[in-house]
Amino acid sequence: MKKLGSFFKLVRWLNLLITALTMCLVWHCIMGMPGGLQFTLLVVSMVLIQAGGYVINDIFDMEIDAVNKPNKRIVGEIFTEKQSNVFYIALTVIGLGCGLAASLMATGRNFITVFASLILLACFLYSYSSRYKKQLVIGNLIVSLSVAFAVFLPWLFQILAMLGDEAMLLENQEWMHVTLRIVLIYTVFAFIMTLIREIVKDVQDVKGDGYQHCRTIPIVWGMTAAQIIVIALSFATCVMIWNAADYFSELGFKITHHMLYASGVLAFFVALNNCILLTDKSLRTENQFRLQSMFLKTSMLIGVLSIFFIK
Repeated sequence: MKKLGSFFKLVRWLNLLITALTMCLVWHCIMGMPGGLQFTLLVVSMVLIQAGGYVINDIFDMEIDAVNKPNKRIVGEIFTEKQSNVFYIALTVIGLGCGLAASLMATGRNFITVFASLILLACFLYSYSSRYKKQLVIGNLIVSLSVAFAVFLPWLFQILAMLGDEAMLLENQEWMHVTLRIVLIYTVFAFIMTLIREIVKDVQDVKGDGYQHCRTIPIVWGMTAAQIIVIALSFATCVMIWNAADYFSELGFKITHHMLYASGVLAFFVALNNCILLTDKSLRTENQFRLQSMFLKTSMLIGVLSIFFIK
């Protein structure tokens, strides 16, 4: 039972649950599509590929985690490196298999676009852990794109399924444009919020990352520069979210409007907290950055749940 719990921690089960929830909300609430085997396989594919990405990340991070979180290590403590590699291969292969099946069933001859994007995602996640995580900015962008892709994928999946029917495409042109606009709003939201959180995590992990010669923003440009970037991105996110909230209010989605405003307020608190830490560096503690990370997680969750009220 202890190993089962450790496995769920290894694959970040809560993050995977949020990914699955996000995809389902986009599919059912924004696009108004019914459930089905093809979409279920697509969600399972995305979840398993991301789970594999978390496993391979911990495998490559064994030495870093020994410094950053010595009492929370799973790879090398609960599971051996060999066992973890088996988990990674199994999760990724099964995930790609589910993605191939979903693509063939739903999109027919256009299956290669969805399947190729899933293969590319798996390659990016491996490359991130093995190489790009230690490089300046690139690693942050890869993680942010992978999260944003989960938001956009349901829309892409359905449009590719419709490409074979020209009459259906003509009939649903307005629906395609409206849903694309909404999906892009949430895709950009997921990308920027994840990027901010990744930089905050780099600030938290600066000690272990420095030990492994990682070229993260706080190590290369300094803690002050990292905080200024977080402040700028957080303020930009507030503006974007509140403008999007007004757009949804015009469409008549009042609850979505209020929830996005609340999400923006949390992002504003992150910016404000960093401003305070810049003025008094003695307050700059790990707990402060952990609090910022919690605010960002909560903001993202509120943003995801706001999709439920788009109908």
